[in-house]
Amino acid sequence: MSKVAAGLVASAVLLAGIFLTATQPAHADPPSAAETLYLSAVKATSSRPEPAFESAVLHSTDEGMPVKLIVRNHLVWLGIGSGNGPSTWQLRHRTNDYATEIIDENGQRYVTGRSFFDATWYGTYRALRDGMLNYQDVEQPVSARATPEPQEASSLRQIAAIHVMGPTIYALEDRGAQACPNGNPGHALHLVARDRAPEHQLSDVIINMQTHEFCMLRYGVRDAFGFHGIVEQHFGDVGGFWTLTDGFIDGTIRFFGISTHHGIWRFRLDDISYPRGIPADVFVAPDSQ
Repeated sequence: MSKVAAGLVASAVLLAGIFLTATQPAHADPPSAAETLYLSAVKATSSRPEPAFESAVLHSTDEGMPVKLIVRNHLVWLGIGSGNGPSTWQLRHRTNDYATEIIDENGQRYVTGRSFFDATWYGTYRALRDGMLNYQDVEQPVSARATPEPQEASSLRQIAAIHVMGPTIYALEDRGAQACPNGNPGHALHLVARDRAPEHQLSDVIINMQTHEFCMLRYGVRDAFGFHGIVEQHFGDVGGFWTLTDGFIDGTIRFFGISTHHGIWRFRLDDISYPRGIPADVFVAPDSQ
């Protein structure tokens, strides 16, 4: 082989090597310990069976931040900073379309699809994508199952949950050991939305180290007008289901970026039960709404 031919062959081999190197996908870094723990909690929590129906009584008290129910454009919202004293709301929920009937202490009836009133994993899942406050849930219904079968459906829920709340959406910071609100051993993580989208409000979680499920979820709301603060929700096992048990709203009322009033509104769910069925007309919005 001539020197010219040998040189051409060597150049071709070199170029082929460069091309193959450039086209091979880069190996992703292995997940951090925080990401591994976080994703295990997504998997464990989304693998839980969902109740077809749930009922509860919400009791609330306020420390300078009263809350009442208000209706705007036929949709139910939390009127943060309004209201008068403790509240007791009767809740009946249907999982497959997010619908919740609320009857307040004055007998006023409302029907809503807001995640705040949905104690199930589906409600949490939607809040992680659409925000806990300031965004009304309006998607089409999802399939609800009272048992964990079939396994494929559970796997699909896990994939969907990771898509909307995984490390691609949130950057994770390990905050170390921290007890769950009920005292169980836990581990805390801080989250920052990578895209800074206002509806990606999840800011902190605590994972129950005994079950690897979320026992606390905290959302941050930072509006220049209206409420500015956090919504914290606590979860536990009630009757074999992972469900919301209590929490609070802590923050300030702001106008033009200036804080005018601070307070805390605390709530808890009592008499939690899972009826076999609830009449369909319960979830039809009243004419007043």
